[in-house]
Amino acid sequence: MSIWNEAPKNSRAVFAYLKILAKKMRVESYGEIAAAIGEEEDRKIAPVGLNYPLGFIRDQICRPRGLPWLNALAVNANTWLPGERFLPPGVAFGEDELILWRGAVLAVFGYPWESVIVD
Repeated sequence: MSIWNEAPKNSRAVFAYLKILAKKMRVESYGEIAAAIGEEEDRKIAPVGLNYPLGFIRDQICRPRGLPWLNALAVNANTWLPGERFLPPGVAFGEDELILWRGAVLAVFGYPWESVIVD
């Protein structure tokens, strides 16, 4: 059975798009990611709808496989920082959270995502 069968809606498309962003060494806002995926699939996706796919990618794909957290590439358009749910529930780094996020972004950029296939 594929991991995508139980995944939140749009998870596979978000995962594929984040891998593209990683290769380009870019972060994008939730709105930009939603618009890009929506354009590819000829439909509208609400940026707030990325919450569950991003958490799924972090918790069900990246963390169990020891991969950098792709969800680090999705940021708020106003602050250019990750949202409150960047970290898993119950995990906090206080004032060091910004440093952790920056390191996570660099780890994502440096990873060979083309070798990661999730079915």
